[in-house]
Amino acid sequence: MKRILRISVLCGVALTALLPAFAVPAQALELPQAGEPKAQERKDVSEHYFRGVTFESSGRLDEAVREYRQVLQMSPANGDARRRLAEIQLLRGERTLALEQFRELARYQPHNPVIRFRLAQLYEASGNQRKALSEYREVTRISPKSIPASRKLARLYEKRKMNDEAAAEYRKILSIDNNDTSARNSLIALYLREKKYDDLTEFLKERAERSPDDATGHYKLGLVYEFRENYDKAVEEYGKAVGLESGNGKFVNALARVYQKTGRDDEAKKLLEVAAKENPGMKGLALPMKSMQEEFKSHHTDRHKKYSKKHKKNKRTKGTKKKRLHR
Repeated sequence: MKRILRISVLCGVALTALLPAFAVPAQALELPQAGEPKAQERKDVSEHYFRGVTFESSGRLDEAVREYRQVLQMSPANGDARRRLAEIQLLRGERTLALEQFRELARYQPHNPVIRFRLAQLYEASGNQRKALSEYREVTRISPKSIPASRKLARLYEKRKMNDEAAAEYRKILSIDNNDTSARNSLIALYLREKKYDDLTEFLKERAERSPDDATGHYKLGLVYEFRENYDKAVEEYGKAVGLESGNGKFVNALARVYQKTGRDDEAKKLLEVAAKENPGMKGLALPMKSMQEEFKSHHTDRHKKYSKKHKKNKRTKGTKKKRLHR
């Protein structure tokens, strides 16, 4: 029973707690003036609504549903009652009924991006990608800087093989937040998968110009140049990466590899002596280049592993500090 109580209490605030933050225009939350209940009716609506909240908080969901339905009979535009009713229906697995409630909410509050986003989520969960796309687009129209909606759009576009549209959404996210790693990696993966090397080169050039001190950005641009056999540009970008992170064996190896390809063996040898300290398995010859997908993936994986180790170490350190404090 206590478990039901906890779930029920959370049910009423689930929408605002779980959904992404939006800048909601003031007019978006206003309900239509026409057909509003009169004073006595408003009092009755309030009584039924608060009885519903009380029943819901105590886990008596059937009674809560009955009270919320009574509210909606008297005041169909009551968004609070309709949201709470929809969340109870979702909790019970009644997705079709919940979807209908959110469709009504969107009808009464068409400019509320939170409602439209939730409706899009329900359409997507029910497998209706076309309507989900339409609703997510509407969210981005109402709230142009909504990263969650743009991310949802991009992924649905990819599922539907609408790759140009997906790329545009990922770029839009990065124009809002240049440090969005998920959008950046998704865009790179999309360009690689579609073999759009011109687009990939331009994107990485923009990134390197915007963040000249990012060694990883120069390294990735160097990979593309090397793959396309533009060795002069590859040397330039790898050189920048090594200059920023001279102890990075992967960067040094890449520059040495291009030196060997272009007959600059003495320079390659000096670099490989440095790289051998990072990778004892390297003996005079640079490691060969893998496929583009593997090169980008392996570099991302290496960074993720380093982050995970650092994160675990920090957690252990914090745990040790807490134990010391308790002693």
